[in-house]
Amino acid sequence: MIEDRRYINFWTYVMGRHSKLEVLLKLNSEKLKIAVLGGTGNIGEGMVLRLALQNLMPEGVKNEIIIGSRALETADRAAKNALSELENCGFDTSKIIITGMDNLDAAQAAEVIILTIRFDHVLPLLEEIKEALVNKILISPVVPMVKEEGLMAYRPPEEGSAALAIKKNVPESTRVVAAFHNIPAGKLKDVVKCKAVHDALVCSDEAEAKKLVMELTRHMGCLRPLDGGPLKQASTMESLTPLLINLAKLNGLKDLGINFS
Repeated sequence: MIEDRRYINFWTYVMGRHSKLEVLLKLNSEKLKIAVLGGTGNIGEGMVLRLALQNLMPEGVKNEIIIGSRALETADRAAKNALSELENCGFDTSKIIITGMDNLDAAQAAEVIILTIRFDHVLPLLEEIKEALVNKILISPVVPMVKEEGLMAYRPPEEGSAALAIKKNVPESTRVVAAFHNIPAGKLKDVVKCKAVHDALVCSDEAEAKKLVMELTRHMGCLRPLDGGPLKQASTMESLTPLLINLAKLNGLKDLGINFS
């Protein structure tokens, strides 16, 4: 759990001009509400499992996970499957809360929102949930890429990166953080056997939001967060993902990540 002073500072920052009472209510709940929009895909599933398990760690960030999807039934089913998977792996799920909602309700209920969807679906979704993004932290692991001649190629939008395009299309008060681009989905989902630790680069222009995302990352069990600088550096991070996919395909490898030493 985040140390009390840091936790209070974080909520004061996120709530902006909201009353001290609202900040205290957030503090007393002791649970950070995190929505994973697209939590029914491979990356989303892994994120849900890793974040949920922080509730069982002495120093993990205590949270409630909300899986967002276009259809409530799909989100509900994904939430039940995630809890069942954790139970089947031998984890005590009595302290873990995972629920399903449609994307708009999930975004409205959460303080932190993670976009685990394809880039071509991102901007329409942001338009749909725009009002729910005010004073929220929005995490983007989104990579704009296409398949060309059997290999993946990075194709950023005119803004220069998915992260910058997202920043342009959300309210001014939304804190955009780019993270988790180069993390193999298979390693995220393997919460029992995976012992590898991959470096996770985190970029943002918002210092406090970046600190929180790095704190979440630190307790995910297979990741080491590294400060990647301001949001304009996200293009470099995003472009590494198709490189990793291509290296894996060309060399008969699987679940490639990045480690700096």
